[in-house]
Amino acid sequence: SGMSGAGKTTFLNAVTGYEKANAEILLHGRDFYNNYESMKYDLGFVPQLDLMRMSDTVYMTLSDAAWLRLPKSISSGERKKRIKEVLEKFGLMSIRNSQVGKLSGGQRKRLSIALELISDPTLFILDEPDSGLDGVVARTLFETLRKIADEGRIVIVITHTPDRVIDLFDDVIVLAKDAARTGRLAYFGSINEAYDFFGKRSMEDILLSINQKDEGGEGRADEFVEKYIKKIS
Repeated sequence: SGMSGAGKTTFLNAVTGYEKANAEILLHGRDFYNNYESMKYDLGFVPQLDLMRMSDTVYMTLSDAAWLRLPKSISSGERKKRIKEVLEKFGLMSIRNSQVGKLSGGQRKRLSIALELISDPTLFILDEPDSGLDGVVARTLFETLRKIADEGRIVIVITHTPDRVIDLFDDVIVLAKDAARTGRLAYFGSINEAYDFFGKRSMEDILLSINQKDEGGEGRADEFVEKYIKKIS
């Protein structure tokens, strides 16, 4: 979480390797930057905008992804089995022959996630998957993401409306823009500890506390960045 311009997208780009940071990104002890070619399918990234051909069917879209992302050595039967698995996991089986362009926003977002799950990644990153979705649809989507995490995957999500799904998360990352620069880490840890750390009872209030005053916030980003540095030192 973080206000606009806090560095959320830059953080995601660094983790995915799109904008490499002067840092190590370790997954199972292996450096993602140094082993990108062998590890790239271990990471699934769902962008905010759905990048799919609107004229293709749901099944064709998943089939194309399977050909691209699964090892060429697996059999046609195994590939079809994997497609069937993700169709069922995301409730897409009944609309598998529908054109992507005719899907609802929630259905299209589930398909975007299914595309990335085809390769069975360990690390799963989503940029505002609930953007444009109403509360009920968004809640259902996040419950699916919770199940994916419970299967042993790491799921990282950017959302501007965390409070409606905050009970589904284990930890929260709060990024801030202080006087020095953007992308400052103001907090990382459990939800309840975050409430205590900021002295707030909701994520919205936490974000308001670090927002600049000219953005309607309390302008306390510097204070909490410094407080967190002391906490982990």
